[in-house]
Amino acid sequence: MSVAAEFAAWLGSACLNAIASSAALDAAWGDLAATAENVTALANKADAEEEAARQLSLFGAPLVVEVLQVPGLRIDLVCKPVRLTASRAGYTQGANVFVLGAKEMENVERTNLTVLRKLA
Repeated sequence: MSVAAEFAAWLGSACLNAIASSAALDAAWGDLAATAENVTALANKADAEEEAARQLSLFGAPLVVEVLQVPGLRIDLVCKPVRLTASRAGYTQGANVFVLGAKEMENVERTNLTVLRKLA
């Protein structure tokens, strides 16, 4: 199978790199500050820079996996970002988390959510 020469050249070209950093995160976390490199098929430098900033916002600080119990049967929250408020440390003002898993307890109408949260 052959492809057009222009497309073949594009496939063989160097990838676009966009680097995002945060002096505040570096100062706060030192060697623990997250670093990541991601190669994507984004064709525009501006798109790559926007994606780098998005990833820095998400992964720029250490993360913790926690289990929280919420009212209701909430398996619908799996693989979704949600904001949770609880009396537990880190949640009193509300915390944005990503739900990794859910174990429903039908007999008491509650769900244990396994979540990923940034430590800030």
